[in-house]
Amino acid sequence: MTVPVLLHGTLAAHRRGKILREAIAAQEASVLPDGRGVLVAFADAFQEADASEQSRLVEWTRAPGHMLLLVPPFAPGMCELPVPWCAERLESAPRGGEGLGTVLASEVTHRLEGKLQTPSVPGATWSDLSVCVGTYRLHPAAGLFAVTCLPLWSLAALDVPDKLECWIESLVQLAGEEKPTGIVTHSPLSPDHYGLLVFLLSKPFSDEEQAIAALRSSSVFQYSSERGRDLLSELQLRGLVAGAVPTSEATGLVMQSPYASYVIGLREASL
Repeated sequence: MTVPVLLHGTLAAHRRGKILREAIAAQEASVLPDGRGVLVAFADAFQEADASEQSRLVEWTRAPGHMLLLVPPFAPGMCELPVPWCAERLESAPRGGEGLGTVLASEVTHRLEGKLQTPSVPGATWSDLSVCVGTYRLHPAAGLFAVTCLPLWSLAALDVPDKLECWIESLVQLAGEEKPTGIVTHSPLSPDHYGLLVFLLSKPFSDEEQAIAALRSSSVFQYSSERGRDLLSELQLRGLVAGAVPTSEATGLVMQSPYASYVIGLREASL
């Protein structure tokens, strides 16, 4: 592997994690790494985590070279971060896989549905076009959030460690390149930036599209859809918004500014 593979959460101590340790020398992750890496976790653990923990993991993928990879099992129902997605049970084993997919196809029990993107990697879909791999990037230069229906922890993977490595590496190529650490300076936030942050903090939004639709119909915030998208993109590039959720840094900036009273007032009005 060209990057370290790290086991996160319950997967680290699970017997399935031991298979990944043996197959590709995966290691336990006690903290989220600062450098390049593939963080592998059970999908159901992510789906059942609270919104703050989900946001923390999604936010980690903002940095190029960071990849969060969720593997089976899955929890039922729709997950809203980073965009709405879910795993639906298959009626029979899929057909037409490539590479690692041909090895693990008989153990695949779900397909992906929702707004995750289907990457251009071998085996991302089956012959019936059902989706096996879904990905999402917070912005074009970000790392990668990925979900797969392939049970990478299968005992069968021990017989083909080269195929497993090749499959993971194909996703790593989509996660961007880590850039040398440097001092990044930004111009101060404009009143419009603060206005959009106030709006996003006034109530929860499941994704960007819901936030922009609500912004367009708002009687308080007078932004066009185009202007709203531009502001949202700028805030995302600054690392102040993940999807449609302001980060803790953004929340601190607003709540320590004169705009804090607007957030409080809007939240009270929505009760």
